[in-house]
Amino acid sequence: MLQQSTQGVTPAETVVMHVDMDCFYVSVERLLDPSLNGLPVAVGGSPDGRGVVSSASYEARRFGVRSAMPMGQAMRLCPQLVVVRGSYGMYAKHSAALAEIFRRYAPVVRMASQDEAYLDLTGTGRLYGTPLVAAERLRRDVLAETRLPCSIGIGSNRLVAKVASDLCKPKGLLWVPPGSEERFLAPLPIERIPGVGHRIAERLHAIGARRVGDVVTLGAATLDKHFGEHGRDLYSRCSGVSSAHVTEHEPAKSIGAEETFDRDCSDAEVLDASLSALSEKVASRLRAEGIVASTITLKYRFHDFETHTAATTLAYPVDDELAILEAARGLLAAKWGGRRAIRLLGVTTSGLTESSAQLDLLAEEGREKRDRLHAALDRIRGKHGYGGIRRASSEGTS
Repeated sequence: MLQQSTQGVTPAETVVMHVDMDCFYVSVERLLDPSLNGLPVAVGGSPDGRGVVSSASYEARRFGVRSAMPMGQAMRLCPQLVVVRGSYGMYAKHSAALAEIFRRYAPVVRMASQDEAYLDLTGTGRLYGTPLVAAERLRRDVLAETRLPCSIGIGSNRLVAKVASDLCKPKGLLWVPPGSEERFLAPLPIERIPGVGHRIAERLHAIGARRVGDVVTLGAATLDKHFGEHGRDLYSRCSGVSSAHVTEHEPAKSIGAEETFDRDCSDAEVLDASLSALSEKVASRLRAEGIVASTITLKYRFHDFETHTAATTLAYPVDDELAILEAARGLLAAKWGGRRAIRLLGVTTSGLTESSAQLDLLAEEGREKRDRLHAALDRIRGKHGYGGIRRASSEGTS
């Protein structure tokens, strides 16, 4: 899909691109194994256990296969589905190559994930011409250098650019010129707006809004009445008004990890080992980001998908797995009680701050010893993965 325009872009106009790789994991797998071309393919876990679909080819999507769907369900919808466990190291390698290409085009690039990025091309009109010309050049370079297809949405802010890229997949380009944002969004189903999930959509349907334009017609006052403090933000997004600012790194609001068990588990030792491994992963990520966390949240899900969370705030922020594990253990002991088998465990940290704020809370000698240990652990895990070295309490987890 290509929207033509003869108009240029003045230097003052904000130009944001959202580049979204088409079926990224599947596309990389097809580079590694061309025999997968043209077949319905899903990357993800085993259909025999609790595996889920991470990525599905367009051939598989025609059967109803979608990301985050249980792999067993995907196989029932598409019996001829080819399941690939995933070459995650190769995904990271290709993602890094994509980031290098993006940075040749834009002064500011934020990788939103391995397979999508926001590029701020504001002020580059004299260099590239119209945004469509720049996008076409970028797409050609991505395909020539990585052999991976992508779609590109262009708008005056991140929200509009993302919606545009979603609409023009696969292998499309779509530019929403400045001033046409509300008109572009109005006929779309409200679920197309980022952040509008199933529950919010149901509430909007109940008050007569099924299209984005319906939400704008309701007005900010009505939305405030039904959605409280979120009503104004919802009205702005449906009007095509959103943050245009692109930063290299979006500050993390939380860092967490989860494990879904192959079988429902009520063994306290296995659950504790899982908590230990999750705490290690979370702590390593905190240290890699140079931040500490003051709130620990435990998530646990039963076999029927009933899900609960519990949280505790620590006396001071930490990036240490033992402190995180101790808090998570306490929450599990207080909330679970061993009455029902658990399907999923998760540990999440929030209340994030720069790690320098913690330094005066720890004894100098103990802090230095701890930091040396953490640096050694993180180096080994960075090279060999989390299985390279573990605390004894984490054994038996993956």
